Amino acid sequence: MNTIHKIAGLKISRIAGKDLLPDLEPPEIRLEREKSHIFSSDSIHLSQGSAIEDVFEPILREEHGDITARLTVYVMNLIVIVFAAPIGLALLLMNILGGENLRTTAHVVALTGVFMALGANGSIMLG
Repeated sequence: MNTIHKIAGLKISRIAGKDLLPDLEPPEIRLEREKSHIFSSDSIHLSQGSAIEDVFEPILREEHGDITARLTVYVMNLIVIVFAAPIGLALLLMNILGGENLRTTAHVVALTGVFMALGANGSIMLG
């Protein structure tokens, strides 16, 4: 049965089975719900504890058992050797003796790139 309401002089009625009013849920709540649904399989959880495990427990690192991750570490290491040989060789020695560490290798690649860019820009004097 259709009910007709008068609001501000307008006649408003609902069609049976259909809701014509928009969803009034705040967009922040909807986006948070969708984000948690989309990224529910995300398994990366960085914390202070995970950083400490990187330093003191090299056997527990994910890249220790995964050949693809180990090769990634050494390819990134090769890239650092090409651009900055002393830093790359020290990083290679650290990765061989202390076990592969993807996080440290990525940090060294990033810092090497930053200092190379600053050196090329003339902001700092290298060598």
